[in-house]
Amino acid sequence: MQRVLYGFMLCLSWLAVAVAADGPAHDMAITLQPDSGRLIVTDRIVLDEPVRQFAFRLNAGLRIETHPGQLEHLGTDGVLARYRLTLSEPARQFALHYAGQPRFPADRGHGGMPAGEISPAGVWLDGTSVWYPQTGEPVHGARLAIRLPQGWEALAVGRREPGDGIVTWNTPHPLEALYLVAGPYTRHERRAGETTLAVWLLHDDPALAERYLTLLSDYLRHYQALIGPYPYARFTVVENRWPTGLGMPAFTLIGGQVLRLPFIPYTSLPHELLHNWWGNGVWVDFARGNWSEGLTSYLADHWMQERRGKDAQYRLRALQRYSNHAAQGRDLPLRAFVSRHDAATQSVGYSKSLMLFHMTRRLLGDAAFTAGLRRLWSRHHFEHIGFETALRTLVGGRPDLLARLLPWLAREGAPRLQLGETRVQHDGDGYRLELQLAQDTDLPFDLDVPVAITLADGQVVRQTLRLDCRQKPFTLRLPSRPQRLHVDPDYDVLRRLDPREQPPALNLLFGGPTWLVLPSDAPAAERAAWQRLADAWRKRYPGLQVIDDRAADQIPDSAHRLLLGWGNRLLDPAPLTNAQYRLEHTGLSANGHHWAADRFAVVRVNIDHEGRGTGFIGAHGPALIDALARKLPHYGSYGVLVFDTQGRNRLKASPDNPHSPLSRSL
Repeated sequence: MQRVLYGFMLCLSWLAVAVAADGPAHDMAITLQPDSGRLIVTDRIVLDEPVRQFAFRLNAGLRIETHPGQLEHLGTDGVLARYRLTLSEPARQFALHYAGQPRFPADRGHGGMPAGEISPAGVWLDGTSVWYPQTGEPVHGARLAIRLPQGWEALAVGRREPGDGIVTWNTPHPLEALYLVAGPYTRHERRAGETTLAVWLLHDDPALAERYLTLLSDYLRHYQALIGPYPYARFTVVENRWPTGLGMPAFTLIGGQVLRLPFIPYTSLPHELLHNWWGNGVWVDFARGNWSEGLTSYLADHWMQERRGKDAQYRLRALQRYSNHAAQGRDLPLRAFVSRHDAATQSVGYSKSLMLFHMTRRLLGDAAFTAGLRRLWSRHHFEHIGFETALRTLVGGRPDLLARLLPWLAREGAPRLQLGETRVQHDGDGYRLELQLAQDTDLPFDLDVPVAITLADGQVVRQTLRLDCRQKPFTLRLPSRPQRLHVDPDYDVLRRLDPREQPPALNLLFGGPTWLVLPSDAPAAERAAWQRLADAWRKRYPGLQVIDDRAADQIPDSAHRLLLGWGNRLLDPAPLTNAQYRLEHTGLSANGHHWAADRFAVVRVNIDHEGRGTGFIGAHGPALIDALARKLPHYGSYGVLVFDTQGRNRLKASPDNPHSPLSRSL
């Protein structure tokens, strides 16, 4: 016997184009009962061919009340129950009716967000909630008709069709999972061609919504021209009750406070929109490498900086993160990256990966790279692919270039570039510059290395040198006398940075090996706060060691060190002072302003000519120190920082490093 909820007549015609091999389509009538945490569903499942048996998983808190044929319960594992349905005769479609309170794991994810929720505050259900019958294959189309509490809205993937107390979401496209978000939202929407753009807010703010919608229109036009048509009917920015930044097909969940940060529309927003092409459009075969985070970061985060003429600085920060976190013995081949779970894996899957895509673009040229993006989308949308397939498709019919790029997928590590002997000679009516380039790796990578030569007349000559062995001589002929040589001046090469060419920054110290030096003479409460900071950071950054300033003689001379507290016995302001930023025991002087030690927290980092980093963090009071423990990991790209007593950032800067071994006066 079948039971159909609230007289809803299940319509199957839309499924004709949705059903594809190996996966079911779902036509669902759903009632949400947030006060009791219950879910009631009638799900008509449609397959591409008749079957006698249908094996599936379902949340163990949901009881199957009506079904055709014989249902066997094959066991329960935590929140997951396994079933096998045997039909009296083969069928392509049948209905299950189930209801109950779904069980969710106690573990919480990003931003403390639960694995699932049905409560008076809202509803969050995704694939890991197993709130619908799952077979292990993608869903090939879905229609969700949802009965809601008064004043609520519900979001799923597809086109939205409002009704009398019911909202229906309908998509013919394949999905890796079904999502359902509901709560007391206020909707703001606008059309952009064939796509509906929307912002759903728990705390209404029309000006905020308008800002997001305007920028989304701009980003959507850009990505459709670059890659191809947007794959879904809508894109919705949804305010979340948890401080997240999560991207799902056709929508993103951004925490309310995060949503209102002024930089988020220019950083997270294009990134999450682009994931609808890479990750939610072309799916990731995680067993063969997660390529989507690097490509998305390159075409969103890097692109935003490129529009402002700051792409070289962005690549520098990417190489800093990789050099300081992953390259210190915690690296991965790119095809081994699945997801980020610490600073090292993030620097591989995002920073190292985006640099590979940048080198691919430079090898191909902009036109061929764009053609490759369109080819990647047109060939593989709604298909699982790994890193090598993504790269092969992007490069196209250039096996010579592919051979230069594929080693990055299989090998750990990256080379450090070295500039050897240089020699300038007069040569007829011009000059000849002879130089040696090297890479410190036993198995060399095949690199295109840009160099910039400043001539006596002020002209800058740029050339690209192919370094395909450990060491190679080059001769450049120039029209006038060269005065300065800079190797890879715009950070176009995926490589490990020498500490001497990095701007002094916290990331160098976080990557380690670094000694955190505690102030033994600090008051007990302040000393305890510094210890809490050290304990938290050691869990996050395994290369850190903690020591008391009374035991400073145990620190190796070559090691980085980070001194904590104004009363630290090792604090010597001289190595942390230059003409622009002067550290004193009374505070920090910068740009003509003095930030007093008793009113501000100060951070200063320096790197000496041998590449050794020294850092200092000064703050008074446990509350401010606790705030810095949380905040400073997000300021890793800076070497000068000032915060007020409320923990608000007042100054941030990345000083130049004058010791780069890849820059030489001639």
